Amino acid sequence: MTVTSAALWRHATFRRLWLSDAVSTLGTHVTTVALPLAALTVLGAGPTGVAVLTAATTLPYLLLGIPAGAIVDRLPRRTVLVATDLARALLLASVPLAWAAGLLTLAQLVAVALLAGCATVLFDVAYFAAVPAVVPAARLADANARLEATRAVGQTAGPGVAGILVGALGAPVALLVDVASFVVSALFLAGTPRLARQAAPGSGGMWRDAAGGVRFVLRNPIVRALTLCSGLTNLWHAGFLAMLLVYAVRELHLPAVTVGLLVAGANVGYLLGAAVAGRARTRLGVGRAITGAAVLQAGAVLVLVPHPLGIGAGLAVNAFASGLYNVNAVSLRQAATPPAMLSRMTATSRFVIWGAMPLGAALGGVLTGLLGAPAYLALASVGMAAAAAVTRRSPVWRTREIPTPDQPPAPAETHAAVAAGR
Repeated sequence: MTVTSAALWRHATFRRLWLSDAVSTLGTHVTTVALPLAALTVLGAGPTGVAVLTAATTLPYLLLGIPAGAIVDRLPRRTVLVATDLARALLLASVPLAWAAGLLTLAQLVAVALLAGCATVLFDVAYFAAVPAVVPAARLADANARLEATRAVGQTAGPGVAGILVGALGAPVALLVDVASFVVSALFLAGTPRLARQAAPGSGGMWRDAAGGVRFVLRNPIVRALTLCSGLTNLWHAGFLAMLLVYAVRELHLPAVTVGLLVAGANVGYLLGAAVAGRARTRLGVGRAITGAAVLQAGAVLVLVPHPLGIGAGLAVNAFASGLYNVNAVSLRQAATPPAMLSRMTATSRFVIWGAMPLGAALGGVLTGLLGAPAYLALASVGMAAAAAVTRRSPVWRTREIPTPDQPPAPAETHAAVAAGR
């Protein structure tokens, strides 16, 4: 089905994918606040308990990340999307039910976070592989820009909505908003046409198929560079955000409400970055827009000054660069991947990209303890600049446009290597 830019919003299947993402993103960011608050306020959990609960939400990316693509390839994509939405709804619904019965425990919260995280990994792999199957390559970047802008709105509004709901209803009951969002998302997705699997499972078994996804990411120079750049950026960025909060509260003595407003306001920068990604791609070329955004993320850390306005400006510029980078990098990574490999490429890339975050947060804590927060923040800037250098020294830098089926993903001299996966 051909889709023009003007008709993208009128494309029924994409519209349903977008609406499902919009409602579930808002609900997810409510849960991001409400679940640890339930542990703190209802169960009286300490820092260790909250840390374990937080780790349980991202651990599935390390545990399930590699085989997730091969698992998704073995199931109808629409079934995966709807089933994982409903599974997350049931898991989260168990929290207010257990609380009402006086049976809620921290172990249950950790189990819910871990299992819901596993469902999220499978959902994300199927979802990010479904978008390029629905939207033509010529409109892929436009579609991703709309999706990223929607996520930015959810990231901004979700914590505020969570604060209101937790204050009015209590943390366990507030989770019912996310339960409802997953049910609504499942209804939108159930109404889509059947989303066929993009590849039949190989004859060598699930783990051999998963290994094929790893080999593709390692051998394709564009996908490899984008995955490595994103992973290295997240390794330093996760620690940067965590330690910036420590720096703002402990050394600058900023009130918690001020820090919260600064972080929420930075998401507006992300929204603007996603909105201008198309213009940057047209003016600079997609490869230079990606590399420039990665450099800007690193530079934004250096403009932080010990003042709320300086921190707000640095966070906003960093978020702007993140939005600009994500729209173009995700689009190029999808377009440079054959349809048969999309699920497995997505799983492998997200294993690296998301799996780097808990490692980065731990690294940030260790280095801040050894060097102090200001020195670590400067080091994080250098680390993110090194991540940008990965794309500068790869075919990504020379890629002018998002490739279409009749157009190579890199300049003529590198096309053979990309096609061969070398």
